[in-house]
Amino acid sequence: MVSLLSEYKKQAFMITLLQSLPATCFSSCIPDVIYSFTPSSGDIGNASRIGTTVTITIDGKEIFSERFFPIDGKITLAELDRLLTPYARQNLSINLTIKIEEDDYAWEGDGGTATISSKIIYCEADINTPATDFINTHFLTMLDGEKQTALNRLEYLHYIGTDKASVIAEYDDGTTKEFSLSPVGGNSRYTTIDVTPSKFVSDTDSCLLGFWVQAGQRKFRFSIDLDEPDCAPILVFENSFGCDELLYCTGTHTVAPTYKRSQGYIGKYNRNYEIAETRTFKADTGFLTFAMANWADELFRSKSIHVVNFKDGHPNIGKEVIVTDSKSEYNNNDESMPRFTFSYQYAQRNHNVFDTLRSGRIFDNTFDNTFE
Repeated sequence: MVSLLSEYKKQAFMITLLQSLPATCFSSCIPDVIYSFTPSSGDIGNASRIGTTVTITIDGKEIFSERFFPIDGKITLAELDRLLTPYARQNLSINLTIKIEEDDYAWEGDGGTATISSKIIYCEADINTPATDFINTHFLTMLDGEKQTALNRLEYLHYIGTDKASVIAEYDDGTTKEFSLSPVGGNSRYTTIDVTPSKFVSDTDSCLLGFWVQAGQRKFRFSIDLDEPDCAPILVFENSFGCDELLYCTGTHTVAPTYKRSQGYIGKYNRNYEIAETRTFKADTGFLTFAMANWADELFRSKSIHVVNFKDGHPNIGKEVIVTDSKSEYNNNDESMPRFTFSYQYAQRNHNVFDTLRSGRIFDNTFDNTFE
């Protein structure tokens, strides 16, 4: 062993990055890191007996350190997304450093090293645009088009960075007005802004038709549904970027409770000794634009969904729910508009829920109560 190491110390081993990471990438699209580890001269087989140590840090905190040995002079760090995505989800954006070092005894000089740095943006979607281009030109939403909303609704947008945001509101008399927006959430890495339509209502008799939101190179448009239809349910869900978005359903809302009873005789009397209640809610999105139909699938793939209740005009985050069934099929027929239906249940085991933070019945007069 001593003579073998002495032989290695006569050689210089080189770490060469064959495939690295871009400066910014989405957690769903992290490429493999491939590097070669070979002696500058001599038999390449010697390198297979000398390892490299790979250390991974996130925001300066070490999360991984392990030795790897090359095969045919190469080492591949594969499926990094499985390791890094949970960390990215916690903070939306993380700073990643991968340091590769050859073993100290590889040769007599300073050991070779290679360092990779990248910003990882949390994203569950496979986006075919470079992450840097996307985050500089898009808000953190999968809605590729305008969102239809109404004056009585809450709306929020999120984006990477701290660019100042503004709104250009458009009114039915042809006038426009600019509003400056202040962040309502976020940190040094991302920003959340409140773009609730009622904030941009004119102080004259003119009617708000829509508005553009701009932050840096990002632009997004909301159009106003002047009919202000009742909404049931209102759901807040975590989208593919880990940000909260709101979906307002305007179709019929139905609740269908079922009860599974376990019976048996206790003494002389037959008793229901256990009653398991399941409350299944059935919702209808109402008619959607094609852009919003594509976006609505975000609800059905979301792992975190809550009901939003309003009492005395104030929103309250209600119970967590899970989607149990959904139908989001539509076609390219211009004469038909997409309309989705889905079912959901409380996430908790106990479905006997009395919600004091809800006004009246379940939201509004579109509610249809079905008992079975």
